[in-house]
Amino acid sequence: MLLAVGLAACGTAGPPPRAAPDRPGCVTDFSAEQDYFPHRVRAEYAQGWQVRYERSYKVLKTTVQAAGGHAEAGSREIDSTYVLLRCGAPRPELTGELAGATVIEVPVNTMVDGGSVLYAALEKLGRADALTGSAEPFIGDVEAPYLPRIAERIKAGKVAEIGYEVNYEALADADPDFYTNYAGDDQTFSKIEELGIPVVYYFPYTETPLGAAEQIKFLSLFFDAEQRAQQVFDPIEERYTKLRARIDAYVAGKEKPKVLIGAVGESGTVTTRQRERFEPQLIRAAGAEPVPDLPGGGIAALSLERFLDAGADADHWMDLVFFPKHRTGADYIAADDRLARLPALKSGRTFHRVGARGSDYFLNGALEADLILRDLVHLLHPDLLRSGDDLQFVKRVPAE
Repeated sequence: MLLAVGLAACGTAGPPPRAAPDRPGCVTDFSAEQDYFPHRVRAEYAQGWQVRYERSYKVLKTTVQAAGGHAEAGSREIDSTYVLLRCGAPRPELTGELAGATVIEVPVNTMVDGGSVLYAALEKLGRADALTGSAEPFIGDVEAPYLPRIAERIKAGKVAEIGYEVNYEALADADPDFYTNYAGDDQTFSKIEELGIPVVYYFPYTETPLGAAEQIKFLSLFFDAEQRAQQVFDPIEERYTKLRARIDAYVAGKEKPKVLIGAVGESGTVTTRQRERFEPQLIRAAGAEPVPDLPGGGIAALSLERFLDAGADADHWMDLVFFPKHRTGADYIAADDRLARLPALKSGRTFHRVGARGSDYFLNGALEADLILRDLVHLLHPDLLRSGDDLQFVKRVPAE
């Protein structure tokens, strides 16, 4: 079976694959004149992918920084081309721009989310049933109400934990139609492809908020679920755009607040985000200036001294900690008195990314761009919106 999948994924043209009778959506009587994709999407904000439609296949191109969320992996870009072929249709000649492209028959039935970032998109597409594996569950009792079908599937033991250090045996048993990830090395990805499993490179966290929200369009390409994706995305875009207009009008002619971005490790080393990452782009969309403002789309390490200097005149601090252990600014300072140099900490203008919805910040937060932007506006411009008590994806850290 894996050999058959491997042959299906290789970059050679051939006769039309025979459609499995129990697989819905496959072509049984191919016509070169028919358009098999009546519903189409395009990347309007995302920079990391683009798609072109032909009558019986889609040409998807992606660009990701392969280091993704791992600073130690070293940043490098991977450009990939995929032919998403309607199952049962003949393969196009893989020449010219399609030379070396990975062929994946659509609609797919199963996938493994090796980066654990696409749960929310699957949930909102109504395709939670397709998830057969992920890097880690990433969902507990706090997050479950926001991802009910994914949570139920994980609880029922139907989602294999593949791990970030890939368990190849578990991945083979999960038998996905494709595996998606953003971080790792060539050896890891090569081993996955040797199993006959196509690797799809994708990462939403080097996009603007609306670009990240377009993850639902991206994923829909594999399920032929473009119509559903557009129905989800359009109201998000509308609400986000209206809020952005209000923000722009509010900050016009004013000095924008500065937001320090970073997490202080136990060793004193600070990790921050470079300019093209999600958090700096979110802060700019919210009418503020992120500091430090470093070029790139990855994670950067700073000395504590440099971080404190950058935050000396910052109005707010966005602590990027994954597992908050300090409840107040006083707790931070008691743990490390050097942090008293941060006015944002002493004035109660610090916040972190684990709010009422827990780690859902990293899931629905990157999809519901309008809601996460509202959270930032409540914090940075409290006079703009009436209530600031309904924070969902972030949480205030009071001074005392």
